[in-house]
Amino acid sequence: HFENARRRAAALVAKLTLEEKIPQFSAMAAPAVERIALPAFKYYGSEALHGLMHGGPVTAFPMPLALGCSWNRALVLQVFTTVSDEIWAWHKKNGQSLAVFSPPTVNMGARDPRWGRIAENYSEDPHLVAEMAVNTIHGMQGNDPRYLKTIACAKHFIANDTDSDREMTSATVDPRSFWEYYSRGFEACVRDGHVFSVMSSYNEMNGIPTTASPFLLTYLLRKRWGFQGYVISDCDAVGDICNTHHFVPTLAEAAALAVNAGCDINCGDTLEKNLGEAVKEMLISESTLDASLTRSFTGRILLGEYDPPEQNPYHAIPISCLESPEHRELACEAARQSIVLFKNDHHTLPLDKKSLKKIALIGPMADWCHLGGYSGTPWNLVSPLKGIRKYLDIASGASYQKRATDYAQLESRAQLEPCSEGGDHLAHINDGSSAVYNRVLFTGATEFQVRIASHQQEGCCASTQGGILEVHLDGLDGPRLCTFRVSDTGDPQKWVNLSAPIQSDKLIEGEHSVYLRFRSDPSHPIRMMSEWEVPGGDLFNFQSFRLTPERPEKAAHHGPVEVLHAPGCTTVGSKDSTLFAAAVQAAKEADVALVFAGADEQVDREGRDRTSIALPGVQHELIQAVYAANPKTILVISSNAPVAVNWEQENLPAILGGLPLGEQQGRAMAEVLFGDANPGGKTSTTWFRGVDDLPDFHDYDMSHGRTYMYFRGDPLYPFGYGLSYSNFDYGNLRLGGDVLAPGGKITLQVDVTNKSRRDGDETVQLYIHFSHSAVMRPIRQLVNFERVRVKAGETRTVTLTLGYEDRALRYWDEDKYAFVLEPAEVDLLIGTSSADIKLRGKIRLIG
Repeated sequence: HFENARRRAAALVAKLTLEEKIPQFSAMAAPAVERIALPAFKYYGSEALHGLMHGGPVTAFPMPLALGCSWNRALVLQVFTTVSDEIWAWHKKNGQSLAVFSPPTVNMGARDPRWGRIAENYSEDPHLVAEMAVNTIHGMQGNDPRYLKTIACAKHFIANDTDSDREMTSATVDPRSFWEYYSRGFEACVRDGHVFSVMSSYNEMNGIPTTASPFLLTYLLRKRWGFQGYVISDCDAVGDICNTHHFVPTLAEAAALAVNAGCDINCGDTLEKNLGEAVKEMLISESTLDASLTRSFTGRILLGEYDPPEQNPYHAIPISCLESPEHRELACEAARQSIVLFKNDHHTLPLDKKSLKKIALIGPMADWCHLGGYSGTPWNLVSPLKGIRKYLDIASGASYQKRATDYAQLESRAQLEPCSEGGDHLAHINDGSSAVYNRVLFTGATEFQVRIASHQQEGCCASTQGGILEVHLDGLDGPRLCTFRVSDTGDPQKWVNLSAPIQSDKLIEGEHSVYLRFRSDPSHPIRMMSEWEVPGGDLFNFQSFRLTPERPEKAAHHGPVEVLHAPGCTTVGSKDSTLFAAAVQAAKEADVALVFAGADEQVDREGRDRTSIALPGVQHELIQAVYAANPKTILVISSNAPVAVNWEQENLPAILGGLPLGEQQGRAMAEVLFGDANPGGKTSTTWFRGVDDLPDFHDYDMSHGRTYMYFRGDPLYPFGYGLSYSNFDYGNLRLGGDVLAPGGKITLQVDVTNKSRRDGDETVQLYIHFSHSAVMRPIRQLVNFERVRVKAGETRTVTLTLGYEDRALRYWDEDKYAFVLEPAEVDLLIGTSSADIKLRGKIRLIG
């Protein structure tokens, strides 16, 4: 059907005038051309990194790096089939675009834990990335022979593996690292996943902006790999060719370079504004524009844009699927399978709720359903605190810290949006907007603290530099507790913390509702915006509030276990002696203390890399203080990136891990902590002990100690590592032969026995190693894996294969400009992680 769609696209393009063609290069809104019945195409780039980035109802699944820890191809396929279902539901409901900017993210920034967007990729390993990315694409694009379900986008092409300087830097990549490592995920997306969109990146590679590189966008993608879709630029990577890389002196030259190189759609307006001038100056031909537009129009036709809806099978997807019970259950299952058990001395976990009387939940991540970046705003968010309370059948008590992510507690007349620093916030606040938080415990509170951002965007019709926040008790007409005057903070995502004393003639006791009303500053009046006007004139964004002083929060005791909650500290803030003391007291009172710690988007995110991989703020100090108060302290990592918890690994009895686990994370964590679910996740990256273990951040040579394949030190947690409540034995390795010849494959079988009384999952991992080679090869390299469920006492036979064409068997020969297979003996290593090899075999590889 592709060829038919391409012909239809070419025929449409041929009917357009030059003036009509140029606006079609915009990613944001390709206008309609009524004279040829060409409809408008709004936005080539929705976001669906781990769920549609949309206001609820929408389901948020674990971030890709967390899903990578599941090592489960089928789960990833199921997750993104569900994501594309929800995109279609919103398409039917409000015209949501069926073309996306993500997923999958396959640039290999996970090679270094300092990368600000590490949570967006699946793994540091090219094979695991390829397997997960291909299944992501299949889930997103569907399997109909005629139509694409949605258009997935493989990004960011290529070597965009630092973020703070991505628009200025040039990645210096040696040939072997490029072909053997950085390009493999993209090649799999094109050859095996048949992805229909690829996003060019901001950076240069070896001195040439990737968005202006014919080698990357035409030779490699289209001629060598057979890519048939369209290339879209990152926003605005086309303009960066001129503005930040200074590769050419004018934007017209930048526009011509990009399209001549193979870029088809511009996220931004550089092509739309400058292609006409480029044609006039004969920097680009109109026939080149036609070829480029034909590729993007082909995608629109494959989405069914020009066909009756009833012909498209995906049109039958019901709107009712949005954040349905089935989708929430899948989100919970994905979270369960992505949790990693890092340490469990003396069977500390699972906890026995029958023997517990009091449990303390401590740490800045305890009462936050941390979704990570590029997240939608689901209606059903379960924080660890909420999940554990529900699990223990304890009535939900009031929390001293309420966030806009807690939808069960929040009703809002303002708009809820994902926040670049993590979680969600109230945004697009205008004069008179209001919000209400229910069930807030005021006993002992003397101060009200808020987190706010405000900025007047250039060119907006409104005229304000901030506004006023009124805080009322139990109603907008209730007593006013305090007032905040908010000035311009310089950016809509530049947050400031403000505080004000509670103004009341008497102490406020018990639980109350908190009503927030947002007013324009009388000295800077704001005009209400119509729906088509720029939303930059909003008063400000509101993220969270809390009351001080804070003490351990006691929930109503309706069950056998009492829950204390004391955050102890913020994610990145300095030490607050009152918060610390409350957390330590809670730990002293409890039978067990659970400390929820990690990094969030205040530490690293898009545009911001880390310089340290330790827990930010004073979280390490908090953990040590809690442990001193209660030796039965368990660390639960809830982080958007791997963190170095060296002291904790040495001293604490148990550590459980979760990178951003999606909307049902609290439920999944509770089930694992109390043993209703058995952890089976494995690390998808190496967890290092510190930045001293890492090469220079901008060093792209993989052989310089990058990833488990070349790192010779002692990691904190090796690649592929994860414990279980079950115990597994490996044995009886059988090889289907000892020679791997052209066109052939080797089949391996291994018996895995669960020697415990608990059913569990184990991931059997197959690595290869070259004992002798003419060139430097990886210490070991993953070539296959399988996650299997093994019942208590059961022995299961796991079958893995290694084909002759596997890329890991070859190295890139710079002189021959080709992959070369070297006849040699190859060690086969079967293990439960890259560092824990249980069985070994050997084959002879012949040419």
